[in-house]
Amino acid sequence: MVFMSKRMIACDEASFLISYKKDKRLGLAKWMRLKMHLLSCHLCRKYAVQIDELDNTISEYRVNAHLEPLHHHLSDECCHKMKQAVEEGLNAN
Repeated sequence: MVFMSKRMIACDEASFLISYKKDKRLGLAKWMRLKMHLLSCHLCRKYAVQIDELDNTISEYRVNAHLEPLHHHLSDECCHKMKQAVEEGLNAN
């Protein structure tokens, strides 16, 4: 049982990984830990579904409104800071 508790992730890390995997690929270990968490947590499964629906809605809106992706409206410096913060968050876990 101690082995499993060291491998399980908390909901805050799971929600971060759910959002993160929309933009980047998770490593095998993080992907497996997320999948294990999702098997036991109905709230995070619901969050994952909601994120998928939100992502689909935004994509559909962009197609219908002929908008460019939002990252084109951010400065290069802002994009760099955001990417750096995400990477630091992943490395902290």
